[in-house]
Amino acid sequence: MVHKNNRWNISDKRGQEIAHKYIIDILKDSKNTIILLSELVILLNQKTKHIKFTNHNKRKTISHYLTCKYGSITKFLDTYTIYGLMKQNDTIHIKLMESEITYNKSIDQTILHEYKDWILIDEEEFILV
Repeated sequence: MVHKNNRWNISDKRGQEIAHKYIIDILKDSKNTIILLSELVILLNQKTKHIKFTNHNKRKTISHYLTCKYGSITKFLDTYTIYGLMKQNDTIHIKLMESEITYNKSIDQTILHEYKDWILIDEEEFILV
């Protein structure tokens, strides 16, 4: 029998805020706001290693936290419309659906307001004179 493990030092709401903030940052920095799931997990763990996620007094990564709370990182991402999951062959790509950011009510709006006024410009759009 599997027991749900709820002895985390971070509340569910705070864990979601941290996860969304860093996932959105990583996707915004990636080319075309698309990244491989494996790369996302590595970068997410690297960028959040300064945050202490503890379970039974043992330090854990954010990916372990999301897996324990939601079953898997893909299940966490799939519950929100701002993330698109694309499966190609044996790889899973994650895409930030920027059109959904302003309309998503399931995420704390303070996280999303940071990115509302950003404009991403590709180098291809510039003409050097």
